[in-house]
Amino acid sequence: MITKTIQNSFLFASLLFSHYSLATAHTPKDNDIITASHSLLKVELSIDEIEQLVLNSQNVGQTERLQGALKVRLAKLYQQAPTLKIGYLYARVLQKEHQFDEAIAIAEETLTIKPATKKQQSNTHMLLSNMLMIKGEFTQAKQHCTALIGSVSIMTTSTCVLDIRSQEGQLEQSYNSLLKITRNKEISEYTLQVLSEMAYRLKRYDDALLHLDNIQLNQSPVSLIALWADIQLGLNNHQQVLSSLGGLLNNVDDLEDSLLIRLAIAEKVTQNTTWQTLIKKRIALRELRQDTFHASDLAKYYLEVEPNTSKAIYWATINLKQAKMSSDKQLLVEAQLKGTE
Repeated sequence: MITKTIQNSFLFASLLFSHYSLATAHTPKDNDIITASHSLLKVELSIDEIEQLVLNSQNVGQTERLQGALKVRLAKLYQQAPTLKIGYLYARVLQKEHQFDEAIAIAEETLTIKPATKKQQSNTHMLLSNMLMIKGEFTQAKQHCTALIGSVSIMTTSTCVLDIRSQEGQLEQSYNSLLKITRNKEISEYTLQVLSEMAYRLKRYDDALLHLDNIQLNQSPVSLIALWADIQLGLNNHQQVLSSLGGLLNNVDDLEDSLLIRLAIAEKVTQNTTWQTLIKKRIALRELRQDTFHASDLAKYYLEVEPNTSKAIYWATINLKQAKMSSDKQLLVEAQLKGTE
């Protein structure tokens, strides 16, 4: 069973900012990133209300909602009176736009703010661990995992460390170790996602799907939905992807790029072109704007939806400059292999 204690925001940090969600945002309106005048932020929201908006941004159709407004507001609040929570939320928002160095600098600075207990700092340590792992700085990332000892569960700390080790070439060992640690125990959604992602990378698709057996897609973060879809595609369950993801939102224009791409991939085995047409328009917009923080989605599109080797390599290369996890490296390898066929 999935424990309800995952509502703690330090767990959401790992879910929201895993490599599955680096480029999941829906089509931004022209002023989504540049303005702070959205009606919901015209009033003086409390820090707790702002935190809830940031947490909600992991949900389907919400990943870029208020992004620009939140960034401007949190930057101002942090400049005026920096606190641990404000710095943490500001770093999360910066990370969404792949401003990793700035986000890491802010997060590290917040750890020097006193007074603060280890438990209060756990959100920031988890966020830093995840950002450093994405950048391929695994030693520093693990240091922030071990800093969690005493403030979170042993399972959470172990998951954090083993997730990083799996990126260092110890995938199978890390997966087996985490399986052993979690056997016959109540498991958080965070740990289930890490287990499932490891199994997926090992191409153990049935096991990967089993780890996600109890999730509710309409209540899950985009990163988890994308992983679930990849597993189903690995099992050739294309219709399952089409029927499940296609009904997540009433307005399909609000679906994230990553989900539209997976719908388009699933649709290719049918006679329909609905999702392929929709994502084609989205990709054209991304390219026009040179949205480099959507580079992984662009590369995946040109690998699996509308094959174009040169574009796939171009975007996979850009993506690897930003994120250096195993999936990012594999994306470029696959693009390069296509070029030799």
